[in-house]
Amino acid sequence: MIRVVLEVTTGPATGRKILLVPGQSLQVGRTEWADFAIPKDEQMSSKHFALETDATGCYVTDLGSTNGTFVNRRRLKPQERVGAGDGAEIAAGRSVFVLHVRSAASEDATATSRAPPAEGERPSLRLSRMAPAYVAQVPIAQTRSFTAEKCDSGLSLCRGSIEDISPSELAGALCSVLPVHLIVDFKKFAAKRPTELAAPNYLFGWLEPQAAELVSPVVVSQDEYLSWQTLIDEGWGNDAVICLFSQQEKSQLLEHLRQALYKGPDDATVNAIVGYCWPAVLSPLLSYSRPQFVERLLTGIDAVLIEMPDLPESWQLFGTAQIAKILTQLGFREQPAENGRRI
Repeated sequence: MIRVVLEVTTGPATGRKILLVPGQSLQVGRTEWADFAIPKDEQMSSKHFALETDATGCYVTDLGSTNGTFVNRRRLKPQERVGAGDGAEIAAGRSVFVLHVRSAASEDATATSRAPPAEGERPSLRLSRMAPAYVAQVPIAQTRSFTAEKCDSGLSLCRGSIEDISPSELAGALCSVLPVHLIVDFKKFAAKRPTELAAPNYLFGWLEPQAAELVSPVVVSQDEYLSWQTLIDEGWGNDAVICLFSQQEKSQLLEHLRQALYKGPDDATVNAIVGYCWPAVLSPLLSYSRPQFVERLLTGIDAVLIEMPDLPESWQLFGTAQIAKILTQLGFREQPAENGRRI
């Protein structure tokens, strides 16, 4: 017989450990509808994923979550069920879980101890041998909307309220269609770089490592840091994070960004750093610059999710005319823009 311990290693419930035995099923989510609920993880769906055990192993099933369930960095399709062994990482919302699978004979008693919840956090736990039927969530379109307009730069601009959907949740929805890469300046919001990014890809790659550590933003792709959405939550509003959606390989994207930052896309003789890597600089350029300039700057980049200093309660998504169609396909409802400049 095996014993399974599901440990929360990242997120509001960090430190919690849940013991499962063969034949047990556990649903994890944000609300009391789940067997194990983490109310403070707003990126989780009401019932996000299920973990099942039998005499031979464990299985993870995505329960139609909005932001997806990732097993060892691979996103599951809705209702997809996969096997998961000892050491497997499961990412859901802002939380990351690690599976510990041991035989009953070798399982140390301390592995089943439950650490106390973090201060102010009380995850609820209700174990059942059979998973109850999945309750479908309310469609996004009933609660989330956006406006769309055409910019002087030629780009389409979709805008929505962060009260309806947070920037990190929006990025999580979009990454099911377009891979996401973040430009993060940890110095801007006094956050320590996660230990998982011990060998970061500095945007200012032409600098010596010691200098880059002091001044350079870092480029982080969704497949190299499971909790990438937390970086958006922490950096948003601090002129510290930009979300780039691109199907390029990260190495190609990095090369293009470095060339644009170090030389500028218009004048290759300029020997200076141009601050396109910060929202306060990039957002007005994407709105008002010449179309030819913006086209070169965004070569290979499908969309940009960014903040605007004068519009702190909204998110801005720049892209081609296709970006509004993608949002609609994801279940968002388009509303007329106030200035009437619909796409």
